[in-house]
Amino acid sequence: MKVKNTERDVLHRALEMFRKNTGLTLEIEPYPLQVTYRPDAVIKIIWQNLKFLFEAEAKNNITRATLGGAVQRLNFFKEKGILIARYITPQIADELRKMNIPFMDTAGNTYINEPPLFIFLKGNKLIHDYHVNRPTRTFRPAGLQVLFALLCNPGLENAPYREIAKKADVALGTVGWIIDDLRRLNYLIETKIRKRKLTQKKDLLNRWVTAYPEQLRPKMIMGFYTADNLGWWKNAEIENFNVFWGGEVAAAWLTEYLKPQKITIYANQPISRFLMRNKIKKDPDGNIEILRVFWNFEVDWHKKKLVPPLLIYADLLATGDARNIETARMIYENELNRYIRED
Repeated sequence: MKVKNTERDVLHRALEMFRKNTGLTLEIEPYPLQVTYRPDAVIKIIWQNLKFLFEAEAKNNITRATLGGAVQRLNFFKEKGILIARYITPQIADELRKMNIPFMDTAGNTYINEPPLFIFLKGNKLIHDYHVNRPTRTFRPAGLQVLFALLCNPGLENAPYREIAKKADVALGTVGWIIDDLRRLNYLIETKIRKRKLTQKKDLLNRWVTAYPEQLRPKMIMGFYTADNLGWWKNAEIENFNVFWGGEVAAAWLTEYLKPQKITIYANQPISRFLMRNKIKKDPDGNIEILRVFWNFEVDWHKKKLVPPLLIYADLLATGDARNIETARMIYENELNRYIRED
């Protein structure tokens, strides 16, 4: 039997399984409409005479690649955040427990550590065959390229469609579809002076970050490589090859907080001269990943060797690694506020 899998369905089915498995009272609380970042629900768990309040983020699907984005969204809530998903694998359950992130899913897997209340259930299998809804065009590959250009270039939504298409490196016809989608989803409005304006930028940015690792990033991968010298990237020549650092290396340059384990490079083809110059060779198990540049603009900021900060942030979250997620939070606070400012 196929079961609907909207986020609202996921939320209510997970709460139902929690009540069934724990015997605890759980209620959905009302919350103010005028908040800067709304959770999908506020839930109250009652145990003996104690009450525990959580703000919930419901997700259809959680993978290693989307874990970081989901966890990051919880940081915007006023109350303690809880992740509610269709299914949490045992591996992801362990990662969330390490980060002390509460969760529950529709199979009954749960982690809550709010002393004296402690619950940890993992390994329950899904009973139903769920149908996962396909994302709208805005959050599929071409739409994500347009959205990336809009988020990185404040005010670009008012440019002619041809200019937007050029900066996003997409076909001209794509832009009209995405603008219409953004308007329908209430992420774009028309002002009185006949100008377009992006709204809810914080939510839009985080939806981009969540969709990027599954929808667009895999299509940009050109290959995996290795180098004999593990620290080669510290003195690598990149200026003359039209390549840019992303991921952990970019974060290391920005924050001096990480020791990169994976080397992420975004490049324009061809890359053979760059590979030869830095003595890099093809290796499907290598720790160097090279991805194609999918934008056509320069970002007005101080680090010319790095990809735009939004992409560094997304690369870090896509690893699902706790330290990378912590570093991503630093980059968000230091570099991304100008992109989500509502003028």
